[in-house]
Amino acid sequence: MIRHGETANAGKVRFNGHHDVALSERGREQLRLVSDALKTCSIEAVYSSDLKRTMESARIIAHPHALELTTFPELRELSFGEWEGLSLDEVEEQHPGKYLKLFENIDVERPPGGESFLELQKRVVPKFLEIIRKHPSQSIVILAHGGVNRTLLSHLLEMPIKKMFRLNQEYAAVNIIQFYGDEPVVELLGADHHLMQREVPPQKIVKFQ
Repeated sequence: MIRHGETANAGKVRFNGHHDVALSERGREQLRLVSDALKTCSIEAVYSSDLKRTMESARIIAHPHALELTTFPELRELSFGEWEGLSLDEVEEQHPGKYLKLFENIDVERPPGGESFLELQKRVVPKFLEIIRKHPSQSIVILAHGGVNRTLLSHLLEMPIKKMFRLNQEYAAVNIIQFYGDEPVVELLGADHHLMQREVPPQKIVKFQ
């Protein structure tokens, strides 16, 4: 499970959400480094959300394996509603104090017209489980977003959603999850893309048994 690379509007903290921004050139390079580390591994399928930044990232991973990308809107980032595409400074200027309230109670609070993280969990977890059930004993890649990855990892680790930002998910962060029957083991969490320049043994890529 990998986060997309750096976005073209990076520089300030932004509420991109469903805002359909592309990767920056640095973001593409981040994914190329991850792709190089994974190119000798046996990967059977690649999935992503249907937003530009994840689809472009996923295609970089899929290309060496001659795989077609499968996308699902359910894997999109949290919807930030009226805050979509705005920087933190812009949100504070237009809605003073609102974002602080959101992150004090991220499980239930939502931006105007957007989603709470509990609502995100109800959207992404069923799709995640549907995907992995299609691939018993196979290695796959899911290319998603920081909020989506944290939500799924919180579910797998049985962590409260309120604590999800204890899980680091920088741009191009790599997570490796091994399933033993229905029991998940998180073998790698939030690895920096530079770490992925080293060859990853095939048995350490996501396998669902």
